[in-house]
Order: sequence, then C-alpha cells, then structure tokens
Amino acid sequence: PFTTEDRDAINDEGITFMHVPFCLGAMSFFHNVPDSVLPDTGLNMEACVLADIFSGVITTWDHADIAAINPSFTPPAGQPIVVYHRTYGSSTTKGITQYLHASCPEKWGSDKVGSTIDWPESTYAVQGSGGMSAGISSTEYSIGYIDSGHGHDDGLSEIELKNLHGTYLSSTEAKAAGGVQAAAEQALATGVMPSDPSADFSAVSLHNMPGENTWPIVAISYLYLRKDQTAAGDKAPLLYAFVEYILSEEGQALLADYNFEAVPQDVIDVSTAALEMLRLA
Repeated sequence: PFTTEDRDAINDEGITFMHVPFCLGAMSFFHNVPDSVLPDTGLNMEACVLADIFSGVITTWDHADIAAINPSFTPPAGQPIVVYHRTYGSSTTKGITQYLHASCPEKWGSDKVGSTIDWPESTYAVQGSGGMSAGISSTEYSIGYIDSGHGHDDGLSEIELKNLHGTYLSSTEAKAAGGVQAAAEQALATGVMPSDPSADFSAVSLHNMPGENTWPIVAISYLYLRKDQTAAGDKAPLLYAFVEYILSEEGQALLADYNFEAVPQDVIDVSTAALEMLRLA
C-alpha cells in the first residue's frame, strides 16, 4: 500500500485515489531436512525460533529450542543449519521480516524489517525465487523462505508454522481450510484494513491475524485507481470493465492458476465500492 506520506502528497495535488485489493498470496518457510529424521507431524516451528535461526543465534538442528517443539526429531548431533536469504529487493523478504517482527518483536526488531536487510555473515544469499528454490533443494539441512505456491511447485518441504491461535499447520493445510482468506477477513473485521477504499491503507498488514486455521504470512496485492477518470474519455469505461472482470467470479478463479488466492467477498465489496466511486465522462 501507499505510505501515508505518498498518499498525502497525491491528495495535496487535488487527486483522490483508491486502493483496490484483488489478490492474496501465502509466503512460507521451506527446508531440506531428510524425511528419515523428521517427526511424523512434520517439522514444527515458532516465530521466535525462526527469528533465532535467521539471526544466527540458533546454528544447529539439534538445538534445545527446536527439540522442545519437535520431541521426536532426530537430526545428527551438531548438524549445522544452512540458512538462505534473498538478495537485492524482495517483497518476500519484506513479508517474512514483517511477520517475524509482528510475531516475535523481542528477537526480531523493527530495524530488521524491509525488502533488503543486513543478514548475518553465517547466512547465504541467493537471487530470486528460483535461486532460493535451487539453494534449498540442492542443500541438505537447509532452510529458507519463498512464496508457498512456488515452493510447492518446486517440490520443496514446508515448515509446519505455528499461527497466532497456536495451531501448527502448513500453508497447504491453511488454504484448504480457508485460512488465507481468513487473514483478509480478520484484517477487515478488526479495522486493520479500511472499508473505505479511498482511506489510508499504509498500516494494512495481513500478518499474524487471529483464527484457528489462519495462515500467519499473507500478502495482499492492490490496483490503484484515480477516482476522477473524466479526462480519460472513452478509455475510462474500458478501465471499469477491466477491473470489473478482475473482481468477478471468473476473474478471481484465474488466480489459482498462478498459485495465488482469491480475496473473500467482504474484501471484494471494498473493491467494488472503489469501482462504483469512479467518475466517468
């Protein structure tokens, strides 16, 4: 979303614009720990343990904090954790670091939130989602982060992540239970997301939302629409039709083809309100 500063600068020019949420995406942590040492329930992780792993505080898979939440996990003694992170600007890095700060601020401070941050020298940089996937898949006992659809398409093993409710689940399990849409529903219901599309969306975050099966790391994508489209003449109705299609049942159904999730109906209602606010010639 636009920052408050940028939004105010646009408004000061006499321009009103709207945020139009239309697409959800889950992000997740993936690993390459051999199945032979994994618990039957999968590899459970909590935000504070992940914060210590990516900060270089926890460096081996047999660390007591990992064992405490995975009592039947049997990695080799002293087995190092190979930690991968994205280099250059990455929206996934921003989403993951926002989640770690929101879920465990005592271990992951606000100074470590962003699309690029300073990582410990003990970690390994990879470029792009493809580089992350290749790094994890080629390195036993590694861990990294990637958008969940990409990770599953590449056959990676996903962490069972503890959500705000205390449920350990994968993004696949959360999706099947409507847990990605639930994050958006909760954001709207709790006022984290405005119901007025022309309002300030700068504080909108779908990370760590409540709910038994809610996925804790969810990104939301927007279209930005200038309210006054009268100067666009006969192009404005084409814009209207384009956005209308994206928000339609048919348009939303296409998102799954690209490993994204449709937004729930109450969020569609916000976006439809933006469409209805457009001023056409």
